[in-house]
Amino acid sequence: MTRSAEEYVKLHKEAFRCAFDFLNAHFPPGMDADWWEQTAKDGQANSVVMIGNPLAVKLLVGVYEYLETEWKERTGYGQTDN
Repeated sequence: MTRSAEEYVKLHKEAFRCAFDFLNAHFPPGMDADWWEQTAKDGQANSVVMIGNPLAVKLLVGVYEYLETEWKERTGYGQTDN
């Protein structure tokens, strides 16, 4: 299926809006397992809603990975004292 330029613009706007709203709702990253479990469920729910928009799904995964990176930086996870 070929989309028009206008259809792509609409899909792209929806994808970035979805990813931004997800990030905004879950930042800063939480420190406990319950927060991560709920965030994963919220990401999955957003992915289901956006299933016809592959860019949105990829952006949501990227946001989740970004949250994990932020959490690691904030907690010092994986750092060693040498």
